[in-house]
Amino acid sequence: MNWIKLSTYISYGVAIVLVFGAVCSCKKNSSPASYNTDKTALNAAIDSLTAVYNSTVDGTKPGQYAPGARAALDSVIALATAVSSSNAYTQQEISNALNNLLAAGQQFATQLIQQVSSANLMGYWEFNGNAADSSGNGNNGVLQTGWVGTSAVTAVDGGTLPVLVADRFGRPNMAYYFNNGATVKVPYNSVFNAQTFTILLWLKRDGTNANNYMFSFDRWNGYKFQLQSGNLPFLTVNTSTGDHDQDDGGTAIDSALVWRHVAVSFTPGTEKFYIQGKLVSTETVTGTPLPISSAINLAIGNELPKENYNLTNSADPNYFYGGDYFMGALDEVRFYNTVLTDAEVLSIYTDESSL
Repeated sequence: MNWIKLSTYISYGVAIVLVFGAVCSCKKNSSPASYNTDKTALNAAIDSLTAVYNSTVDGTKPGQYAPGARAALDSVIALATAVSSSNAYTQQEISNALNNLLAAGQQFATQLIQQVSSANLMGYWEFNGNAADSSGNGNNGVLQTGWVGTSAVTAVDGGTLPVLVADRFGRPNMAYYFNNGATVKVPYNSVFNAQTFTILLWLKRDGTNANNYMFSFDRWNGYKFQLQSGNLPFLTVNTSTGDHDQDDGGTAIDSALVWRHVAVSFTPGTEKFYIQGKLVSTETVTGTPLPISSAINLAIGNELPKENYNLTNSADPNYFYGGDYFMGALDEVRFYNTVLTDAEVLSIYTDESSL
């Protein structure tokens, strides 16, 4: 009677399967099979990754590894060590154990929290008591009210500025609450006409809103990042092949009144969506972004600053079709004019998850 036992370990979404096989006999007096195998490469990998494990620490700051990463690596090292210590495994099973251990080592390397370069950070609105830009590029925000209403005919000024509120750590006056068209306007800068970009931010939505605009550079005439009716992160980019509207494929911001980190990146051909630092969707798009044709100001918490709307001419690209603005709190808004790697997005999320 033969049997195969499968032990499966999941590490950060990567299935690591070590196959243990042993040949047993139904006869009471039979002895387990013993194989003469070469374990040199496996033992070297065990020693190498054990040294890596012993020299690293979990944490949330650059130079440390994301929480849980070391425990996941340690479990795979332990399984490989068990295989190495026994003569009951074939050479193929030894090779499988080696390959799985090497894969675990590669996955562990992606969990290193990096110090992300600020070279391409064009805007960083921390909202620590104000809407100033912390990137050093002078893209300071201005608080203003915005239009509300269902059409240009019914449009009125919402009369509400963004309000300082507590951030995800409970610190007062360290995030902004948006509603009734409240907007952080950032004066036009050509750096926002980017061919590639990454937007990252923290949000706490009030509820469900079909057009919860978080970050917009001339809405669909340029690009916009929002939550749609299913609370899915949603990016629109105007490219040489037309407007591309794309959500993240089904992963929603699951809870209202709870802080969540979201990010999106765009480069011609590819969009990526992230929630809580993890890649949730990679989407294929066509075309290259088209620069906006006029000096439209950037809006945080709304689709446009109110002075950029047209309320009288429906043929105008910026005609007011109804108020589309964020309802909830936003914090730590970043704009890079480059595509960050998965590891860099994870690093920013992890670093910003603790004080």
